Amino acid sequence: MARMGRSTVQKRLSAPRVYAVPRKPRHGRFLTKVGPGPHPKELGIDLVTLLRDYLRSVSNAREALYVLKNRYLLVDGVVRTEKSFPVGLMDVIEVAREGKVYRMVPAVGRLLHPAPIPDSEKGLKISMIRSKVTVPGGRVQLGTHDGRSFLVDDPDAYFVGDSLLIKVPSQEIVSRIPLEEGTTALVIGGERLSSLGKVVRVIPGSFSVRPAVELEIGQERVLVPKELAMPVGMPEPPVTVRWVE
Repeated sequence: MARMGRSTVQKRLSAPRVYAVPRKPRHGRFLTKVGPGPHPKELGIDLVTLLRDYLRSVSNAREALYVLKNRYLLVDGVVRTEKSFPVGLMDVIEVAREGKVYRMVPAVGRLLHPAPIPDSEKGLKISMIRSKVTVPGGRVQLGTHDGRSFLVDDPDAYFVGDSLLIKVPSQEIVSRIPLEEGTTALVIGGERLSSLGKVVRVIPGSFSVRPAVELEIGQERVLVPKELAMPVGMPEPPVTVRWVE
């Protein structure tokens, strides 16, 4: 009889690069495979790996499953019990029994690092607009990097590449963070991953040239692809957005 359903395991050696975990067999050959959710498998990690290898709240997968089964883990203010649920950039992680709150932010050399944050930040999150479409009824729907959708009545106020400061889990929009001159942007990929810089200008693309953003990082100016420049503050970020060791 044919096997039904998808595989639930992932070999460490072939795991996506977003997994900042040891790859050698002495650490175990397999990881939990990321399932469907708000983040693609190339940009998200599963909850078992999060608890065991990132937060170090448990020592093995069995203990991680106990935490999930007892509803101790919250992602963006919502209890998550599915071990393969993906967490990704800017997600707020709360371990109820420990009383600790983290935000998944970039660090040097890795896209996701659990940075401790104060309780005052756990109800806020930054989501980057990835799509903007018109839906039946004439309203405009925004899609963000973390799988969220927002219906807005003023379509001219929002653009792809901007970010939204929202409340979680209610998903109420607090403010828009535009991608424009003077905004602080976070680099979310490439050689300058986790760098913060001021937007100098936004360079429109063409048929053969990708749109880019010129950022002032320290004493130098650099060009990064537009999709890798995430607006996080105007002028300064309202929440923790990166990890600096």
